Amino acid sequence: MLSRIKNYLSVSKKEWNGMVVLVILIVLILAAPFVLQLFRKDNAINPKALDAALAVLQKAKNQPAKFHTKASPGTIIELNTADTSKLRELKGIGSSFARRVINYRNRLGGFYKKEQLKEVFGLDSEKYVSVQSQVSVDLSKIKKIPINTTTFEGLSRFPYLSFKQMNAIIQFREQHGEYESMDDLGNVAILDQTTLQKIKPYITFK
Repeated sequence: MLSRIKNYLSVSKKEWNGMVVLVILIVLILAAPFVLQLFRKDNAINPKALDAALAVLQKAKNQPAKFHTKASPGTIIELNTADTSKLRELKGIGSSFARRVINYRNRLGGFYKKEQLKEVFGLDSEKYVSVQSQVSVDLSKIKKIPINTTTFEGLSRFPYLSFKQMNAIIQFREQHGEYESMDDLGNVAILDQTTLQKIKPYITFK
């Protein structure tokens, strides 16, 4: 039951733990004056201590809840420009998932289809189904890789290539000259058709 509430309100584990600690602290502060009275000879309540505890409680009550408002039905969020705050408006997406989506997007250079969300660690098919109708992708926002000028370091962030494949691309270019098309890249023996199809949206030959 708690996990369903946390998921609906988009509260991360760290935020949930912080709220629990806050509640415990408030309880301890409220209980402190009464516990101290047990060790005193008289049973008079210390009004100053009680007022201080009530002030802390009132301050905590006045703190705004840190639950993020979810997007209204029909709202579409563009994946290649949304920040973490915007992504948290998606159903089932909290701070942790939002950061993972942003980090993976940065490694890719942008999403070219919604289904790539399933490649984000921890974002399974069930969660994808719950958000797919709320998102879109703008292909013009993709940051492409200039394959004829990029270095090994420039390719190293890209998740669709292994280090061996990155090195082979650089070495083939140095030996045979610039690439002019995806067909030229297909001449790199270590690149299979599956890999070529995955990297195609991210490659520019300019």
